[in-house]
Amino acid sequence: MKLLYLIPGNVREGGLGIEEMKRREQILRQHAYPGTQVDLIDVPSGPASIESMYEEALAVPGLVSAIVQAEKDGYDGVIVGCYGDPGLYAAREMVKIPVVGPGETSAMLAAMLGHHFSIVTVTDSIVGALELLVLSAGVDRKLASVRAINVSVLDIGKNPGIVKERALAEARAARDVDRADCIVLGCMSMAFAGVDRELSAELGIPVVNPALTALKMLESLVSAGLSHSKKAFQTPPKLL
Repeated sequence: MKLLYLIPGNVREGGLGIEEMKRREQILRQHAYPGTQVDLIDVPSGPASIESMYEEALAVPGLVSAIVQAEKDGYDGVIVGCYGDPGLYAAREMVKIPVVGPGETSAMLAAMLGHHFSIVTVTDSIVGALELLVLSAGVDRKLASVRAINVSVLDIGKNPGIVKERALAEARAARDVDRADCIVLGCMSMAFAGVDRELSAELGIPVVNPALTALKMLESLVSAGLSHSKKAFQTPPKLL
């Protein structure tokens, strides 16, 4: 199968950078099943990073256009490469191939793994958006909290030690104060930092990596011949 991981922002101009994009592509390929091809591209018209609902909105037009093109190019499925899942539902209206969002997928998995889960994310500015994401996913009853480490997306790679330290502190508080029995890393830069298993070992509870969760969900959907319902995500009538 041929899958696309689509970063909804501009990696090249003030963003993550080409080397980081290549590193993430390699990680996804290492974790993919034999026979799965994973490509990673960005959307040049999108913002350099996403830490607010406004920036999510800016990313959507270019993202959806790129997903439409991915279907034409023969991809079997697409991952929206941002934890906030910008444009996820709009993209599903426009294509027949499965499109998965790391936020929705990891929230649903976390709800299955325990009674209450918490999301540890980047900045306070995105907390409200992630609460709405969980509400849209239908698992808000199991959300214990959304906590922020207050390190920007683009600063995560500059000081991974601080990121792990703050993520551990917030995850421990989520476990001990908010009664979470599962933690979700609420940012793709945190996911690709590769700290999920270390945090899980220290906390003694599952820590969900949304990058790997999205990849495995998409592989499963394609293997099973499943995609989103076109009754739920109808093609816009004006485009028929």
